[in-house]
Amino acid sequence: MTASLLTTKRIATIDSLPLDCGRRLHDVTVGYETYGCMNAARDNVVLVCHFFSGCSHAAGKYHPEEHVSGWWDAVIGPGKAIDTDRWYVVSMDVLGCIRTDAPHGVTTGPASPNPATGRPYGPDLPPLSIADSVRAQRMVLDQLGVGRLAAVAGPSLGGMQALEWAVSRPAEVDRAIVVASLAEFQAREMGLYRAMQDAIMLDPAYQGGRYDPEHPPVQGLGLAAKLMAILGSGRDALRAVPGRAWADSGRDPRHEKNGAWLVETWLDGVADAKVSTCDANAWLAMLRTNMSWDLAADHGSLEEAIARIRARVLLAPAAGDELVHGPSYHDPLVRALEQAGADYEVCPLPARNGHLAALTDIGVAADAIRTCLERPVLVAR
Repeated sequence: MTASLLTTKRIATIDSLPLDCGRRLHDVTVGYETYGCMNAARDNVVLVCHFFSGCSHAAGKYHPEEHVSGWWDAVIGPGKAIDTDRWYVVSMDVLGCIRTDAPHGVTTGPASPNPATGRPYGPDLPPLSIADSVRAQRMVLDQLGVGRLAAVAGPSLGGMQALEWAVSRPAEVDRAIVVASLAEFQAREMGLYRAMQDAIMLDPAYQGGRYDPEHPPVQGLGLAAKLMAILGSGRDALRAVPGRAWADSGRDPRHEKNGAWLVETWLDGVADAKVSTCDANAWLAMLRTNMSWDLAADHGSLEEAIARIRARVLLAPAAGDELVHGPSYHDPLVRALEQAGADYEVCPLPARNGHLAALTDIGVAADAIRTCLERPVLVAR
């Protein structure tokens, strides 16, 4: 049996970080993990970015006896698609990372102390953009002595970060591996995220965002987590399991008030898990960060934005994705890449698990990821 990849949570600090909103954050902390070793030329670094409810624990374990490995362990590690015998992998939290459970809750967000007051930022944390997190990542990489990146990769929100890197810092990125991501949030996605926002803010315990940490708005946060779970799960997977099964074989929910469908108890479990590991204000901040995502905003059009890219791009859309605008949401990216004459490839993920295929089925894209990393990058256009 192959020994588990072991890692630790590390913390970098940034004295002052400028934000897109025009404000600054001071005494910023950023959680990150590393896998493998950086070579002497410092040109084998792969930055991995996480999804909405994730964190920088992308691979391996903290202790050999742990039962669960990082969320992309299927493709990160010795001999895997992102081979840590060859690549030095750095996985980093986004600003406002919603996780508050140890050892993950280390990155500056609403639950962090505001150095100006000593109290948690709460709802006073400035608006955060994906570009802000990329800026923070660049500053941490500078501390690690990393210049150019061999690749930036990630699922969902992580793929948006990869696109932001490739467009805003084209001279610093050789490859962008973009999994189940899109170029902008449109009205449908924004509306869905607004519904999650309302679920949290309408909870009486929310108290305008200044809730007691011992009594957070668990009902609203749990409802938001349920909405995210339904939207992110594949229609085919839910039809099969839990389907129309009863939660208790002895209680028919069609005829008993205390009976429940299995899907109901599954959603309750999802809510309980998220409430125990996430901060409501951070969830809200992350919703707004996603809603503001528009790759074309600072470049005139999507075509002009994509024309800036010099990296090889691997797109791995989730074929059954209903969270981000249906199965054709990546088409505008493909058209823009084609128009730009970019070096790109598309490797669709299976439809069964919907948006979650970016995690559950990433192994399907393993060969495409390996090829993307191993093939020499074309001369810049």
